[in-house]
Amino acid sequence: MNTENIKILRTKILIPLDKAIQLLKKNKEDVALSEMDFHKENIIEICQKTECDEETARKEYQICNFDVIKTIERINQKPVVISTGNNPDSKIGFILWPQNEEGEFYKTNKRNDVFIAIDDFDIVIDVFQSVFPIKNPWDKTIEIEFDKIGHNFFDNKTCRLIVEKINDLKTDDEKEKVFLLKLINWVNDKLGYADYIVVYGNL
Repeated sequence: MNTENIKILRTKILIPLDKAIQLLKKNKEDVALSEMDFHKENIIEICQKTECDEETARKEYQICNFDVIKTIERINQKPVVISTGNNPDSKIGFILWPQNEEGEFYKTNKRNDVFIAIDDFDIVIDVFQSVFPIKNPWDKTIEIEFDKIGHNFFDNKTCRLIVEKINDLKTDDEKEKVFLLKLINWVNDKLGYADYIVVYGNL
């Protein structure tokens, strides 16, 4: 193998010697292709670890000066939004997050809260309202209706019922179908470990 190509590649990207050799062997000692292949592998890793799309991964990767770890951290700290896409700039709506039986947040590498704009939440608000009355786990009072401007605490069992009801909703709107599926997937993911899902209205 041409040692000069190894030196050139390692001046372009900070990689160990064995990685440089591996890339050059794979790309027939083409330095430019090896560099592109290196970044392609990093984009794939970022997408897998953050569950983001390739376009987002590539953009953030460039912003972070091609640092994979910083890119993953940056993406994982971004607010998560579930929407139909009809009101992309809306800041008024509901924030949902998982909580344990002590009323504490779960510590995760990736943000585990999600924002849903009010117009989109209107699609499912009747489902959330339908499980009332429910008992507040902290002060033991019976709450008779969904609070649009405060905290609503749904235990794991109640959340599973909510998911079932959302799953039964019918719509011909493709954007709404995608929205409902994303919401179901988000809730189901959190129910794997959460005691409660909190829904807070910032209206």
